[in-house]
Amino acid sequence: MGEPKSGGESIVRFPWERQGARLPLSVIDPKEHFERAVGPIEHEDLDECEITIRNIGWTLGNDCPYRCTHCYSMSAREKGMNFSPEIIERIVDQLAANGVETVNLGGNEPLFTNGANPRDTLLPQIIDRLVDSGIIVGLTTSGITGLHLERDHNAQWRRLNDLDVSLDSPFEDEHNANRGAKIYKQAIRTLELARDYGIDHTIIMCGMNWNFTQRHIEKLLELAIRYDAHIRINPIKPVEPAHMDSLLTAEQYYEGFSLLLQHCDPVDLGEPPIAAVTDYQGAKGCPCGRTSFRIHSITPDGRIPVSPCVYLHDYKFGDLRKDDLYDIVRSPQFRSFRRRNAHPEVLDGCAGCDLLQLCRGGCAGRAYLHHAHETGQRSLFVRDPYCPKDVQPKQPFPQRPTVPTDKRLVHMDYLCTWIGKPRG
Repeated sequence: MGEPKSGGESIVRFPWERQGARLPLSVIDPKEHFERAVGPIEHEDLDECEITIRNIGWTLGNDCPYRCTHCYSMSAREKGMNFSPEIIERIVDQLAANGVETVNLGGNEPLFTNGANPRDTLLPQIIDRLVDSGIIVGLTTSGITGLHLERDHNAQWRRLNDLDVSLDSPFEDEHNANRGAKIYKQAIRTLELARDYGIDHTIIMCGMNWNFTQRHIEKLLELAIRYDAHIRINPIKPVEPAHMDSLLTAEQYYEGFSLLLQHCDPVDLGEPPIAAVTDYQGAKGCPCGRTSFRIHSITPDGRIPVSPCVYLHDYKFGDLRKDDLYDIVRSPQFRSFRRRNAHPEVLDGCAGCDLLQLCRGGCAGRAYLHHAHETGQRSLFVRDPYCPKDVQPKQPFPQRPTVPTDKRLVHMDYLCTWIGKPRG
């Protein structure tokens, strides 16, 4: 939360401005996965839930002009080689052969497939190849990719199913400060364009302790109504130890989502603790490795690894340039996620919980990263730090909400995320 001023008003302090940040015990080296298999393979005696891979993300860019403080990939990547038509063909063929239905193109800025010069991008070819294969395509951008695509590759812009525009704050000065660039107006213009073209669009915000406040959420709702946008919230996952200073407190987590649900109709309740406190009957726990996965940035030596969870670089596996996707999603790394989903009762503190079938231990990535930073131990089989049984939230939540069955957005049932549409 902000630090109080004399009149009760709070001042936002960005993570880099705070003093006395705690020193995590983390054992995570974000580059270690380049050298060896890192994530522990646990409970191999247990069976796993069904594989129903449908919705995936693809980190396209091998460059990015921004240095956002909460970036979940910058510390865990090295600038890789460029894409080629042959690489695109290979990956799309693998996705189509394995029944993938939706792809979100994101990570870094997806425009920069081949370096920082937009003229070298292969993004239009990637969009065409995916859509021609019957795959629904969405895009996540700070605005720059959306603006270039609409202006320079309008046919491909029109082929997008939906668009997520990222804002770190609904207030222009804060957003620009956190991005290290004056790009707020680009984000707003992209929202305008998506609205005018009739493309489904969403404002995505990474929820942190300085931007997930009542003041910020109320402004976010105002922007979403103005531009007829959905809202999507990803509470920050501490990929790096430094991210621990930006975490939402448990109270702030539940306060923020309670406020959003007072003003929004839910579109996706993929945040397991929120699914649990709302008694959402469609809850199935964390989707990672079960219905979704992430294709990661191409490496300097040309490998394209895959992981069940975009945030857990420790579980990257394989190389889509040569390995069959069928085998990758049946690797020990993916199977560990599905065992956790099938058997949340083995997580410490979860057995016997009356919310277990809704929460299923919560977000696997968040649980793993919090636990690693706080204890110095790696384990996927630990429960979500926002466990509703532990927190016992007092905030009001609607009960047994429904979500639309005629809406298809690429982030639905992909990631532990929440999507809502403000009631205007």
